[in-house]
Amino acid sequence: MCTKVDMTYSFLQDDEPTDAQLLVIMQEVAEEARLGHEKVAKQVIENIEREYNRIRSDLQSQ
Repeated sequence: MCTKVDMTYSFLQDDEPTDAQLLVIMQEVAEEARLGHEKVAKQVIENIEREYNRIRSDLQSQ
């Protein structure tokens, strides 16, 4: 059930967003947070692997 929500709301207005508008805003924020987390997690894993390989190479050359 996908219905269009009027998203002409501005946080600068005096009235509160509707429940439907707030739901859309929060879903967008959650999606951005999820994507950001995935990006950071991937970078952390890459850094760990790079450091592991560097240390392993250093130990093998001794």
